[in-house]
Amino acid sequence: MRLVDSHCHLQADRFDDDVDEVIAAAREAGVERILVPGWNAWSCAAALQLTERQPWLDAAVGVHPHDATDLTPEALDSLRALATQPGVVAIGEIGLDYYRDLSPRETQRQALMTQCGLASELDLPVVLHNRDSHADLIELLRAHDGGLRGVFHCFIGDQAMARDALDLGFYLSFAGPLTYPQNETLREVAAWAPEDRILVETDSPYLTPPPYRGKRNEPKHVAIVAQRLAELRNVSFERIAEMTTQNAETLFRLAPVLAEEE
Repeated sequence: MRLVDSHCHLQADRFDDDVDEVIAAAREAGVERILVPGWNAWSCAAALQLTERQPWLDAAVGVHPHDATDLTPEALDSLRALATQPGVVAIGEIGLDYYRDLSPRETQRQALMTQCGLASELDLPVVLHNRDSHADLIELLRAHDGGLRGVFHCFIGDQAMARDALDLGFYLSFAGPLTYPQNETLREVAAWAPEDRILVETDSPYLTPPPYRGKRNEPKHVAIVAQRLAELRNVSFERIAEMTTQNAETLFRLAPVLAEEE
């Protein structure tokens, strides 16, 4: 069995005391790779530090819409330099967030398009955050000219939203909300989505699935998401694990891990 947690913030302060133990527990649970996205300058650098220590970790670098006002020309130059470092496989976490509106919406849109341009320039996929902003996000992605590819991380929309993403060539990644009792519409999407366009993630330390609600989420819990996805699609857990791993390898162009675990 192989699993990839395609979105996990291991550099978050809630992992400061035991990140190595958390990674070891994930490995023991069958998690072969973990993608660690950044959200600002500090977290991007921290993600890269983790990839230097652990060969089965990969990084994404980007400026989250909450921090869009920080994407100055100088910050973009720094981001470009980070994005060319070994271990970086995507630009993210980027996108739009009209729920919290911590940055002006026009600034969010400009930051998104600037970073999509960087992704096209470097031939990297994007990891997209989308909260209460779907119409604008799709419009901007459609307007982008540059062969963009990527994933809607922690997808929580309906089939119409999913079709918009899939029609643009994007993947859908499912996380803990797939297991929450009230999310029947999301489960319908998960059961229906094309097999070759789905990923699983935890978004750790957030969005913990049952029976661990109320506790810190960890990458080992991606197996719970994969199991629920398998049940919804009426296939084996092993099938979902293999397909979502293959999809992650394809999207992020993951190189084989050559180093052996000590």
